[in-house]
Amino acid sequence: MSTTGHIGNEKYVSFTSVKRNGEEVSLPVWIVQLSPSEVAFTSEGNAWKVKRVRANAHVSLQPCDFRGRVLEGSTKVHGTARVVTPQENPQDLATVEKAVKKKYGIVARFVNVSSFLKGVFRRQESNDAAIIVRLSL
Repeated sequence: MSTTGHIGNEKYVSFTSVKRNGEEVSLPVWIVQLSPSEVAFTSEGNAWKVKRVRANAHVSLQPCDFRGRVLEGSTKVHGTARVVTPQENPQDLATVEKAVKKKYGIVARFVNVSSFLKGVFRRQESNDAAIIVRLSL
């Protein structure tokens, strides 16, 4: 990856958000490019990363493997994140979901079915969300 505009071409990125106490938390996520300055990924609406972004929008992204191990020689990029949900902004959520399905294909569909079934068996409503990151260029 040579510039921030290409982070969305990666298969996995280490997404780092910040707890209220200032501690950074990183985890691997899928990533899609929405525009030259925005990338995004989907999440469960009640996930801790969603809660952290709502409290502190400053995040960073760095290419990694599926286990979250940062790729040697890769560049970390920074940005400002926002959460979108069906209640708050259904159009943006649909755009992210469509991009994820296009990029990750059948694997994305399988993950969505698994999340749905988990919600059914826990008797909880599905809390779909996405995090959109405006990159600092």
